[in-house]
Parts: sequence; structure tokens; C-alpha cells
Amino acid sequence: MYVALIDIELKENTEDEFKAWIAETNKVLLKLPGFVNRRLIKSDDGKHGLIVEFADKESHAKIHQTKEHNEIRRQLTGFLKKAPSPNFYYVISQ
Repeated sequence: MYVALIDIELKENTEDEFKAWIAETNKVLLKLPGFVNRRLIKSDDGKHGLIVEFADKESHAKIHQTKEHNEIRRQLTGFLKKAPSPNFYYVISQ
């Protein structure tokens, strides 16, 4: 499995709308081969992040070339104060 941990900074007063958007766009992403899951997380100090899971690195790359992902990415930027900061990992043990 290939995982992206993405730090994001939401615009003020958009968390509820963003949570609904995540749920709706997850339905689209679940139809793409290799997409496993995406979750919104929040720290005690109010910072947000996304955990995005893919079957493998190749699936991640292919999904990023789809029109669906491009539209989701475009919409995402409307919620953010600045560009997201992703880090990528391979799951090596469960």
C-alpha cells in the first residue's frame, strides 16, 4: 500500500463544508482503480490533514492523471489557504 499524509490549512469557517465535500468526492475517487481510502484528520491544536491510501505507487500516479482527480484538485484549492504539503510512504508492516 502507498499512503499520502497531507498537511492542509483550511480557510476560516470552511471545516463543515469541507467535511461534506470530502464525503462526496470520496464517492468519485472510490470508482478509480487503486484508490483505497481518504480521511480528514484534525490535531488537538486545530491543524488539519488528509490520509490518502492507494493500492500502490503506480495507482497513485495513474489516478493523478484522471479528469476526476484534476477536478477534485481544482475544487480542493478553493478550501485551502495555501498549497497542500504531502509526504508519501509505503506501508511496510501491519
